[in-house]
Amino acid sequence: MKNIKVLYIEDDPETRSLMADIMHYRGYQFFEADRGLQGIRLAKKIIPDLIIIDLLLPDMEGYEVTTMLKSIDEIKDKPIVALTAETRQDTKELTLAAGCDGFINKPINVNEFLFKIEEYLSGKRDRLSNEQEQKYLQKYAVQLVQKLSRKIIELESTNENLSKVNSELHLSKDELSRYNDRLFYLNNLANFLRKRERPENVFEILPQKTIEGFKVDRCVIFRVDQSESLLVPVYHAGFDSGYRVQKINISPILIEKLKDEDGLIWIRNAADVVTYRLEKFSKSFETTNFIISKLNDLAARRDATTVLKAVTEADQQHEILDKYIIFMDKGITEKVFATYEVRILKSFIQSVGSIYENMTLYHQLLETYKISERQAVTDELTGVYNYRYLMRELLREINRTQRFGMPFSVIMFDIDFFKNYNDRNGHPMGDEVLIQLSNLILNNTRKTDTVARYGGEEFFIILPGLEKKRAIAIAKKLRELVEHEYFPKQEHQPHGNFTISLGVSTFPDDSRDLKGLLEKVDTALYQAKHHGRNCIVISGKQNNMIQRPTV
Repeated sequence: MKNIKVLYIEDDPETRSLMADIMHYRGYQFFEADRGLQGIRLAKKIIPDLIIIDLLLPDMEGYEVTTMLKSIDEIKDKPIVALTAETRQDTKELTLAAGCDGFINKPINVNEFLFKIEEYLSGKRDRLSNEQEQKYLQKYAVQLVQKLSRKIIELESTNENLSKVNSELHLSKDELSRYNDRLFYLNNLANFLRKRERPENVFEILPQKTIEGFKVDRCVIFRVDQSESLLVPVYHAGFDSGYRVQKINISPILIEKLKDEDGLIWIRNAADVVTYRLEKFSKSFETTNFIISKLNDLAARRDATTVLKAVTEADQQHEILDKYIIFMDKGITEKVFATYEVRILKSFIQSVGSIYENMTLYHQLLETYKISERQAVTDELTGVYNYRYLMRELLREINRTQRFGMPFSVIMFDIDFFKNYNDRNGHPMGDEVLIQLSNLILNNTRKTDTVARYGGEEFFIILPGLEKKRAIAIAKKLRELVEHEYFPKQEHQPHGNFTISLGVSTFPDDSRDLKGLLEKVDTALYQAKHHGRNCIVISGKQNNMIQRPTV
């Protein structure tokens, strides 16, 4: 196993780090690349046993990378698996037509993912029928031709634009040098901003970074307060330490003017200050050479806001729909903006706005997704998994056992005399006991185990890969932990403390289907309750092995 080499091609560093942990845990040699071309070069060098690839890469799509890898003699027979969150129709079929041998959707279940990887390493390949293969090969070929045509057009357009720009800048070698420096800084800064942890970090560091890279004297970011018709300064740089940037009164007219000017107004001199609202800026900062521009406008992105309204709380919507305006000037040095500087700044501002909007949407949707997913599979009171998720995991474990021959065990337990506690102390106190006990169990089981609330005061634990002997040891440990744990007002319980009764069963030793397994462990638990509680009954041929607490 230690000689198995896995190459993962993915541009997200956090995802690569997670995959590295998974592969190292499994004992595989792990190699990574963040670009398609880098992955191809690395694959030629190391000849991996398995290649996992994300379909959306910065330099080229995963389909193209797969096609190129399959053209290399040393690699063409190595399994290539697409790992992606892509949900477009026919994605899987097109992926297989492009040459991938497998397809796994994100987000992944780690255990299931590892089993699938082992299958591909052992020779499994996902295949299309001959009819499907012909259909999607033709569709894939058409898409490649269309993409190549678009790239050619884009390159021609880019070359044409570059020719115009170079022609304009040829008049001044020094200006060209400064222009290239600004472009280089713009690209690096945009990449730097994309890597911030929170959307707020983008605007927080933007003013100082703008001054450093674009040679402006002062920079202010305003939040548009539409209810009060104000521009409220939130971040700024370039001012004396004692200077306080003031709020500025605005009106919808200024926002409309920005819209008419394609999002940016460039004031070159006093003659350009033709409206009262622009005069406010000029007087506030004592300058007649400045730029004001929209930084973002989420309200215009109806597709995005529709999604957000459907999945976010009202207080979150308000924050997302905020608009921002950026002010920049050379009022201290009294230099003027060159045309090329304004052009670069406009491109940069648009990039920053997109970065901020995308980060905001991503974080809000990600958080909402996590919340909704967690709510769907966990018990609202205790935080452990719910009955529906438990049944799903039991079926998965049974399928894995039937496929790979790896047994698993289950523990079902019940809190002794819980009704007596509820009747005496009330259901809120009973809920606190359920929460405390759930946390105790979670903290003393493996991360790979599934702890679920079966119903009421009954709980269920799935122990993947454990035979009966090890499952019994865990059941003993949990029984003793609960017996010695202090719970509020436990002194009124029949024995002066809380205890649990447990049943233990193993698949496939005790049953070869889900229904039978549940019946076996439920019967074992019933016998534990019948035989005096605070004990363990293990399913078996005689079904009468009782583990009592030692005195």
